[in-house]
Amino acid sequence: MTNDDAITAFVAVLALCPDDCDRDQIAAAVSDVRRLKSRLDAAQIGLTRRAKELAETGQAEPAESLLGAAGGMDSKDANTARAREELCNQAADVEDALADGEIATAYVDAIAAAANSLPESLRPEFLAHRARLLAAASVLSVDAFRKRCRQLARDIRAAHADDGEDDELSRQRRQSKISQWVDKVTGMHHIHAELDPERAAKVTAAINRAANTIRSTLPAKETRSWRELEVDGYVAAITGNNTSRTASGSGVAEIQVLIDYQTLVHGLHEHGIAETVDGVHLPVSAIRRLCCDANIIPTVLDGEGRVLDVGRAKRTATTEQRQALAAMHATCAHPHCNMPFDACRIHHLNWWTRDLGPTDMDNLIPVCEHHHHHVHEGGWGLTMTPDRIATWTRPDGTTYWTGSTIDRHQPAA
Repeated sequence: MTNDDAITAFVAVLALCPDDCDRDQIAAAVSDVRRLKSRLDAAQIGLTRRAKELAETGQAEPAESLLGAAGGMDSKDANTARAREELCNQAADVEDALADGEIATAYVDAIAAAANSLPESLRPEFLAHRARLLAAASVLSVDAFRKRCRQLARDIRAAHADDGEDDELSRQRRQSKISQWVDKVTGMHHIHAELDPERAAKVTAAINRAANTIRSTLPAKETRSWRELEVDGYVAAITGNNTSRTASGSGVAEIQVLIDYQTLVHGLHEHGIAETVDGVHLPVSAIRRLCCDANIIPTVLDGEGRVLDVGRAKRTATTEQRQALAAMHATCAHPHCNMPFDACRIHHLNWWTRDLGPTDMDNLIPVCEHHHHHVHEGGWGLTMTPDRIATWTRPDGTTYWTGSTIDRHQPAA
């Protein structure tokens, strides 16, 4: 984005009257704003770099302090700006793409966060993939790109794994803690838990199970947001309320873990998967331990083992169907929604009542409360092909988006 382009875009945005815009004008203006913000954030990276140089020679205060005081940033924003600058010192092409308006700042932050999640010795290997990551940024949403970056970091870590996962899990278990306090202004009670992935998976599964059980028992006319249900589910799970009990009658929550056979037997490989239904990576050793005292429920997408298509015999998706859907869908099927699978309803694409749609896998898709309302009451259209390519249409009939709904596991860039 040249200086002339930036000035032209800036003038166009200032001259625009939002109240008179149609959909296409809004899209064009938002794109201009995004490119301008990218250009400004690239300038800030250069200023952060120079501030650090001045601080090292005693000519200025630390960069974070200068950014906070002059830029009106809090400590989190200042640290994010510093992480961007450190990334761009190692990847000038990322900074160039930002300055040219080719990518938004959120994509830079996703690359930086994934790179910084790796040991310092592995970061150069991650950044060696940045050309393909930049290409992916041009076609993926921010959420999908962030997941792609995390997946690449996980694959690199797996390629260098040496059975040290238990050491990492042990460290995380030692650092786990629960803090409680009362906000003296609002009177709200805060309970904050920092947990290792294994125990967090158990707690999350118990809360989600309880929340979904509560939702299934609500009167037809009563609706609650997922946030409200999570609170009730948390209380039910913690207090041992019967709503949190599993189908087997025990008070221990079942955890659905997705792992391929080769990873289970031989360890994580480049395109393996070892994670909870919420997409949280678990050490293979922890999954093996869970398998020792768990009922192993195979998730079979195609093949023998479980009957996944039940026609119109039941309106509600079976446990097996939810498990199969969870193996493909980590989130709501809307392309720009990051609501986790367990918070979603299982929607009949051909409606159960209106279209006499069957409760078959090809007719089921996870949709959050918000987008479920869009489809049922908001006039939006949602269709899907047998290979799970979905098309969303606006109430006026125009196509909003077409693409795969499967977002569970993708090969790294």
